[in-house]
Amino acid sequence: MLQQGRVRLKLRISENTPGQVLKQENGEALAIDKQEIETLVEVRSGETLALGGIFSQKNKTARDSVPLLGDIPVLGRLFRRDGKDNERRELVVFITPRILAVR
Repeated sequence: MLQQGRVRLKLRISENTPGQVLKQENGEALAIDKQEIETLVEVRSGETLALGGIFSQKNKTARDSVPLLGDIPVLGRLFRRDGKDNERRELVVFITPRILAVR
């Protein structure tokens, strides 16, 4: 706590998501993708702080087809649909510190 109702906050916000499957000698292991924000801020009691900057992006490809017909060379394109899906996300965290009076 600082003067004039201000508060100093040391913040660390992280997001952990499943990553790629890693092949090992004794099996498989799942990697964890970690993104982290660390900052030191000063705000007044009751003010809202917005922290952003943790982004994730996924690009997926998919193929839907009619069984057997979609696999025919050249003509197969008439019986299938290839698609791409791009997803972009940002994690935003809102923090409102409040100084409570001691009674």
